[in-house]
Amino acid sequence: MRNYLRIPMQFFAESAEGEAETTQEQETAQGGTEAEQKSEPKSDKTFSQEDVNRMIAERLDRERKKFAAEKEEAAKLAKMNADQKEEYKAKKREEELTAREKAIQEKELYYTAKDILKEKSLPSELVDCLNLTSAEACNKSIEAMQKAWTAALTAAVDERLKSNPPAYSGGNKTTDPFSEGFGI
Repeated sequence: MRNYLRIPMQFFAESAEGEAETTQEQETAQGGTEAEQKSEPKSDKTFSQEDVNRMIAERLDRERKKFAAEKEEAAKLAKMNADQKEEYKAKKREEELTAREKAIQEKELYYTAKDILKEKSLPSELVDCLNLTSAEACNKSIEAMQKAWTAALTAAVDERLKSNPPAYSGGNKTTDPFSEGFGI
């Protein structure tokens, strides 16, 4: 009774091998396996030869300027004695630290201003419109922004709520029957 359920296993093995070979051939013809295709982001943007040449020229100019600045700095350091080199390095480090400190303060002020805008129920996207040079300037610009925002919002709400009164369409009568009932 179980003989009719027997299927030769060699038949399936041959077809499975043939299918595996064809799928591998199809993958290589299509440009690799799925893992390879997922790892490589597809870019729809194409560049003309002129665009590529322009980008390369810009990059070369930047690198040449950078190299020239480094070469000039090295020549300047070569002319100095030990004390002057120390003084120059200390001055340069001080300038770098000042620039970093300023950048950190600007970031802190940016996020503080964003929090203040949220507290005052203003959109946090307005932080880009604020003067972030100092805390005082930032507070003044937030106050001005709040006044302007409130005025604009009030005007928009008033405009939306404004409507014309409905016209009386009660026929030939020139007075409103509802008003006549009150003696008006």
